[in-house]
Amino acid sequence: MTKNKIFNLFLLTSVIGLVISCGGSDNDSSSSSASSSSSSSTPAAASCPTVTNAAGASVVSGKDAAGDLTCTYTGTYNDSFQMKASATHILSGPVKIGDDTTSPTLTIDAGTTIRGESGKDSLNILRGAKILAKGTVSNPIIMTSASDDGTLAADAQGQWGGLQIMGKATQNCTDAEKNASGICERSAEGFDAGAVLYGGNDDNDDSGELSYVVVKYAGYAFTSENELNGIAFYTVGDQTDVSYIRVHNNSDDGIEFFGGTVNFKYAYLTGNQDDSFDYTNGWRGKAQWVIIDQDNPDPATATGNAPDNGMEFDSNSKAPNATPRSNPTISNFLVIGNTVKHGELVHLRAGTSATLVNGIIVDKSNLGPCIEIDDAETFTAAGSASSTTLRAVSVMIDCGTNKFSGESSGDAFSTAAWATAQGITEGTNSLTGYKNGATEASVTVNTALLGSFFDTPTEIGAVPSTGSDWTAVWSDI
Repeated sequence: MTKNKIFNLFLLTSVIGLVISCGGSDNDSSSSSASSSSSSSTPAAASCPTVTNAAGASVVSGKDAAGDLTCTYTGTYNDSFQMKASATHILSGPVKIGDDTTSPTLTIDAGTTIRGESGKDSLNILRGAKILAKGTVSNPIIMTSASDDGTLAADAQGQWGGLQIMGKATQNCTDAEKNASGICERSAEGFDAGAVLYGGNDDNDDSGELSYVVVKYAGYAFTSENELNGIAFYTVGDQTDVSYIRVHNNSDDGIEFFGGTVNFKYAYLTGNQDDSFDYTNGWRGKAQWVIIDQDNPDPATATGNAPDNGMEFDSNSKAPNATPRSNPTISNFLVIGNTVKHGELVHLRAGTSATLVNGIIVDKSNLGPCIEIDDAETFTAAGSASSTTLRAVSVMIDCGTNKFSGESSGDAFSTAAWATAQGITEGTNSLTGYKNGATEASVTVNTALLGSFFDTPTEIGAVPSTGSDWTAVWSDI
């Protein structure tokens, strides 16, 4: 190129730049300046959050076996901070976000891995604090064991504590259990009595967001009555957003709701050793698109995979008529029983009300029972077999001969009579994986019982015959 051409090109570029600069607004100038600054800077090196715990200790930076950055947390954090995907985050003991008087927010980037090294290592979001854990389908957030390197046994479990969220929504209890302000409060599991409380009077409480979050190999038993779940929702309110969660191989329950009003969509629960989906103490939330697969991992290779119930639904085992009574609406679910050992696939007890709609229950082994209703208060609260407060509408079962159980002499109706009155249908499933076949697609779907929270389903079950498997990619382990 000649010198004249170079000069002309330079001159033209300068004129264009001058015109743009003169014609732009103040906002354009700021934007241009920011862009220029950004283009001249280099990406910041990966680092741990510059936050200290309540004892004044900083997050400990380290290296893993591959030489990658690790950030280790311990104790209580009362300031907001962010966990970035550029590091692996280690929980040392029970890590608490907030202290019940502060309101920090823990932000977790998509693609972040969080690890626990022992059974007592857990992540706890206290009342007033928030968690913003927003993964994506291609970059889920993984919470798992420090030993999870791809070589764990198929039935590995109980290697760290799990995730617990404490909210300010309502729950049920007796008058004697209420505090001086008349509020039902209880102590969260995994802590000494009174150390971490949950419960309040705000059913619209907001504890943040979980989306595309996988919790694996968690659960720890302090005692037989004090056990950590995969994800525990303690009186979490309905302004909290929960979608696309997977809990795999937890040694206690997969997910459990202790009162509250939180809603969720898309839960994938596999290999959990107590109950996959459990609620108690007055949970009144809504749920849609739930897969419980007790046969994953395969019991042939995971010989320790011996779960209890698929769904265990209580109101209050010590005070079954306490208010508010548990009364969720759960739509588009699929429960697949373990082929070696399981308890009840759906267990309704302790005075609960519930609406189960558009569901499928499969017991390939005939171990059953598939549905059990227990406790006199449950039958009394329902009123009759055709109850509109304890109902199962557009539900199909494939359960061999061991279908129904639980009633006692003197109960107002039998579980079998309830199933008939509710219109539960029987058939041989034609599922391909979790996807419906012709049998499932032929069952009438119900939309009349679903409010504005719910997607409008076209079929019963968790994956329509014309749909795609929503568990793919993000939930791979």
